[in-house]
Amino acid sequence: MTIRRLERSDWTVFCIRASRGYLGKQVDIEVASLDIGAQIEAHGLPLAGMSYDPKSDVLELLVGEHEHLIQAPREFYVDEEPLGVVSLQIVDADGVRQIVTLREPLMLPGPYLSE
Repeated sequence: MTIRRLERSDWTVFCIRASRGYLGKQVDIEVASLDIGAQIEAHGLPLAGMSYDPKSDVLELLVGEHEHLIQAPREFYVDEEPLGVVSLQIVDADGVRQIVTLREPLMLPGPYLSE
């Protein structure tokens, strides 16, 4: 695994590429800080989009019908394996960590139909 820190100037482009390349992957979002501990914000929802607006300084994750906003992000880390991104970690101005885990959806067999 390789963890790399993205420069702020790369956030917008990364989010555009992630929205296209990881559309439909299942996402877990965990919010963690010393004040609140670790809390699950989303579990197993499909990624619908991701964007960063430098003017408003907001990073937005759309998972399922849930919108997760990260106000004033300060650090953005990407954890990659040879087959792609495994997780993201975004740290906001208050030191709260947003840990986003990506995985392939389960490919279950179709329903059994008897003849």
